[in-house]
Amino acid sequence: MEETNVIETKDGTIAVASAFPGQQEAVRDRDHKFLTRAVEEAYKGVECGHGGPFGAVVVRDDEVVVSCHNMVLNNTDPSAHAEVTAIREACKKLNRIELSDCEIYASCEPCPMCFGAIHLSRLKRLVYGANAEGGYRNWV
Repeated sequence: MEETNVIETKDGTIAVASAFPGQQEAVRDRDHKFLTRAVEEAYKGVECGHGGPFGAVVVRDDEVVVSCHNMVLNNTDPSAHAEVTAIREACKKLNRIELSDCEIYASCEPCPMCFGAIHLSRLKRLVYGANAEGGYRNWV
């Protein structure tokens, strides 16, 4: 059975959830790069009025597959969270429903629905910024 490990940096700003034992490595520069992109998406979504301040980026082989933000208000769809939108778009772009060779970067700790979508799509790794206390729980 796969195990999930969560580690945080000393200042608590980054958490890494691993789908595989032994992936408890330090957050790398590439993680900061893609996490920054997710945060930029969050700002973009708010500026456009598309939804709450949440962004997500799906990465494969150090290349961005898709970069999305929350689309709940724009789509009139309560399930159009940034992570779910990114997973949907990545699956369409890659023409498959399984993303085991991809990682997802989210501006905030995913809500339970998004965690479910991440699990079902078999993403191999999740990196997120703000924890739920400062993120989605304030929007629910």
